[in-house]
Amino acid sequence: MRRVLSDLELLEAGNLDTTHLLATAPLLEQYKLVLGWSHAMGGIVTGHPLLPDGKEIVTSQLMYLDPGIGLARTLSRWYRVGTPRQRRGN
Repeated sequence: MRRVLSDLELLEAGNLDTTHLLATAPLLEQYKLVLGWSHAMGGIVTGHPLLPDGKEIVTSQLMYLDPGIGLARTLSRWYRVGTPRQRRGN
């Protein structure tokens, strides 16, 4: 939690290297918000250090999401967010 707080404080102060994060963080495509015991995201991951590419995952607790710049912070790591999952019927 200390890492998350530190990251978010750096982001708010404009001192977080978002360019580096957008170049190196795992990518989550076809993402959607998931509600369980907390908010999280579900989607298809690429570039995760522990999970195979193309695996559908549910992240740890979602702490920050800015789809405008394509960046999300979960309890465990940063993610780049790509295209959101389309709702059925749209």
